[in-house]
Amino acid sequence: MTGKSKKKSEIGVLEKIAYGSGDLASNFILVLSSTSVIFFYTEALKLNAAIIGLIMMASRLFDGVSDILMGFIMDKKKSKRGKARAWIYWLAIPISISMVLLFLVPNMGDIGKYIYVAITYNLVTTVLYTAINIPYGAMTALMTRDQGERMSINVFRMVMAQIGSVIINMITIPLVNALGGTTHQTSWILASIIYGVIACALFYFTYFKCKERVHVENTGEDVQKMGFLKMAKICLKNEQWLIIVGIWVVMSFGLGAGMSVNNYYAKLVLGNENIGGIITSCTMIPAIILMPALLPLVAKWGKRNMCMIGCLISLAGSIMMLVNPYDATWLIICNLIKGVGMTPLTGSIFAMVADTIEYGQWKTGTRTEGMLYSSTTFGAKIGAGVGTAIAMAMLSSAGFVEGAALAAQGEGVVPMLIQLVIWWPIIFTVIEFVLFCFYSLDKKYPKVMEDLSEREAQAKNAKN
Repeated sequence: MTGKSKKKSEIGVLEKIAYGSGDLASNFILVLSSTSVIFFYTEALKLNAAIIGLIMMASRLFDGVSDILMGFIMDKKKSKRGKARAWIYWLAIPISISMVLLFLVPNMGDIGKYIYVAITYNLVTTVLYTAINIPYGAMTALMTRDQGERMSINVFRMVMAQIGSVIINMITIPLVNALGGTTHQTSWILASIIYGVIACALFYFTYFKCKERVHVENTGEDVQKMGFLKMAKICLKNEQWLIIVGIWVVMSFGLGAGMSVNNYYAKLVLGNENIGGIITSCTMIPAIILMPALLPLVAKWGKRNMCMIGCLISLAGSIMMLVNPYDATWLIICNLIKGVGMTPLTGSIFAMVADTIEYGQWKTGTRTEGMLYSSTTFGAKIGAGVGTAIAMAMLSSAGFVEGAALAAQGEGVVPMLIQLVIWWPIIFTVIEFVLFCFYSLDKKYPKVMEDLSEREAQAKNAKN
């Protein structure tokens, strides 16, 4: 790469911060609607945990399908506001309002409440979050094709995403308690309004400050004229992308199961519901601190190798938790270690997805940013949805009583919480490590980009 081309590919710090702000906004919505809202449904509304888990599993299944459809729509839709940016512009306000609707559950009997929960939860997650987040995520591949710049953009993104997760996990329960208590619906509504306003402002910051620079010369079949099934078949030919999908499913399954019950673990095992968010945040804080140091390490060792090292560190942190699962201080230490191990995957996963987009174009001749990115998140949401549903069902089967203190819980509740929070992450981290053994795109990428540049230049010359 010449000095001139390298300079052209560089993206300013403000734009990277603006891009990261989009995931900060997304995490305000995602974390509140995936973990905190479960606690709200069972503690404030006293709804059945198993039924809530089933609603969320069904939502995630529909959400996964809507991801793929949204990717297809994004690849088809043209707008003067950009291929991806337009959706952020259109949906920033609707998604922020819908998040508040999650907590405006009317008092119309349990059946009416379950119906309302199913409708509003799907509106937020299946429809609006999908429609704004799929284009947002795919925008990485539209901002630059430079692998180093993509990694840098992703570092900014994930640092700010982790900040959002830490804020939500650490302050939501204390904030709700300060506004009136976790058993009072009004407190949750006020908190959701605060988060919604902040998320909306952040989305518009992303829209106004980020640019789509990548306009690829078509070297294969035009996606604008391609049907859904044909586009899906093209995606399935991309074996490196399939590996990333598998990794994301496994990771999301383990995290979905563990994080969905963290607040219950804090309340019933540790005796302090306010500390649940702090322990969860300890897996994210190391990424905020260490993410900048990841860039030179990835440049030297590669994304795959750093992720495999991270898996081993995370595994060590999970195993250490078994020494004393009843001590909050010890769990904080162990989760900080897990957070160190999770940093490489957190910092690399979206950049790896973007790399598979180039690889897919190289292998098939067709570039499908929307479908490839959306299908990856499809796997992630299926994993998280199924993991959450199974976790809530298992907790319910162990004798969990909604809104009750430890003395009123079944004998199997505490052992079940330990199994879900500690043992499940151990099992799925091992599976992640094995899957990474089959990922080989780091070595292939320079050749892929060299070939694509030649093909696109030939296609451009043929047009002229």
